[in-house]
Amino acid sequence: MIRLNRSPYLIIERGHPYEWGTELPLPPEKSRIVLGRSDREWEPDIVFDNAFVSRKQAAISIADGACSIMDLDSKHGTQLNGTPLTPFVPALLGPSDRISFANGMVVLTFSPFRLDETLDFAPVIPTNDFLSGDYKLDPVRHSIQLGEEAYSLSDKEYRCLELLVHKLRQFVGREEIVRYVWPERAEGDSLNVVGAEEINSLLYRIRKKTNHRIFIENIRGKGYILQELVPNEY
Repeated sequence: MIRLNRSPYLIIERGHPYEWGTELPLPPEKSRIVLGRSDREWEPDIVFDNAFVSRKQAAISIADGACSIMDLDSKHGTQLNGTPLTPFVPALLGPSDRISFANGMVVLTFSPFRLDETLDFAPVIPTNDFLSGDYKLDPVRHSIQLGEEAYSLSDKEYRCLELLVHKLRQFVGREEIVRYVWPERAEGDSLNVVGAEEINSLLYRIRKKTNHRIFIENIRGKGYILQELVPNEY
């Protein structure tokens, strides 16, 4: 569970009328923030101008130092990291979790801290012993900083690395990577399946773009383990 000691935010990736990168604060003094579409009789806390967004789409709650999101039985549903939420069942939010609804026309990234306060997204496991050095993940710019160097990635490259970093030195199965990186294809037909070759190609590009400062072990036919991030060139 991620405890909040600073201002949590939502970062817009897509969602009219907001521009990409817009930060939407989640005031800690408010215990419940409703996301949705407004009409003459209703004004949610965060408004999206999209016919596929329900009037009461989802609600984010802040309690006991943690954030959670709950779908409010919306017409088209709410997804967290590509997984549909069960209506009225809250799900905890962690660093860089991705919220989407309105058939993918609204995509938000959750940050437990303001970007100008810190860009350090800690691994889910509460320990400082896993990393060789400092790193910073930037969900808006889709980049990772290792030491003094920052490396820009594509959306799917960033998503894959983000998942592996959050589960550093833990086994991550191929199916979990597909659900997180390719949610639109996770439950598609067999003609649209994400194969091992496509995942390996994505990991190769991540290694190449970061000058091979990221060490990912391939457990043949099963999954992957991010073993180490190297802070300095060697």
